Amino acid sequence: MRGGWALAMAAAGLAVPAAALARPPETLACAIKAAPEGLDQKVADAILTPGTPAANATQADLRAITDACAADQLLNDKQRDAYFSYTWGRMGRDALDGRLAALGIASALIDRALDIGPGNTNNPADKVTPGDLRIVSEALDKAGKPPASVTAQGWQLITGWIVATALMFDGQRDLD
Repeated sequence: MRGGWALAMAAAGLAVPAAALARPPETLACAIKAAPEGLDQKVADAILTPGTPAANATQADLRAITDACAADQLLNDKQRDAYFSYTWGRMGRDALDGRLAALGIASALIDRALDIGPGNTNNPADKVTPGDLRIVSEALDKAGKPPASVTAQGWQLITGWIVATALMFDGQRDLD
């Protein structure tokens, strides 16, 4: 009797859907590791200029990579789309971070100001508002960087960072 109970519990454990289990970081990193060098920069460019032929081609390239990883991980269609969104946002963040730093803008300041990034609220992408730029502007001012000193390119990068972050965390939420 005791052996049958243990066997039934083990079988029940096997029946738990994979989506109910937390995804280890290496699973989320599959497409990042599989991407050719420089694709992260192309993703950042595509986030900054969506809808262009180059952006669409970059999306197609990354989609092929994420679909291969999703197939290996037995993700369903909804999870496959979420994994693409996560990877698109994460790769964009990785590349945009360096571009922001080159302009003297700390991405961590943006994360703190908007309560986005790892361990924070991370509002969904459809809730990113123009008011977010005002909040970032105030945070920049408090940090000693006058908002008027930020170039148009700097504001474009800040906006791209916010979008990439929202996409990354939307995708991660939808995967879990």
